[in-house]
Amino acid sequence: MANFSNAKANLVGLTPVTLVDAQVATVISGCSVANRHGSTTSVSLYIENSGQIYYVTKDRSVDGGHNFEAISGNKIFLQAGDVLKAVAASANSFDIIVSVLDGI
Repeated sequence: MANFSNAKANLVGLTPVTLVDAQVATVISGCSVANRHGSTTSVSLYIENSGQIYYVTKDRSVDGGHNFEAISGNKIFLQAGDVLKAVAASANSFDIIVSVLDGI
């Protein structure tokens, strides 16, 4: 049975954070990234599988107090074992919300 949910992470910083750990076939239909930091800093989102990294966005600069849609208008399909992660260039910088449909 398919399940809709939002994966949420706040204050993403220098240590990579797992957003989605796909156990079954999963669709990412959107991803909003907001910079809570007072100045411009960067963020990377990537999929990791078996030690390999595949960037969705790498070192994307975002002005303080602004946001962007990292995944919009297209979908990303995750297979079991894929892990969507985020990391920032500054501590406690980003809030991220990922729209997830799993069990498809």
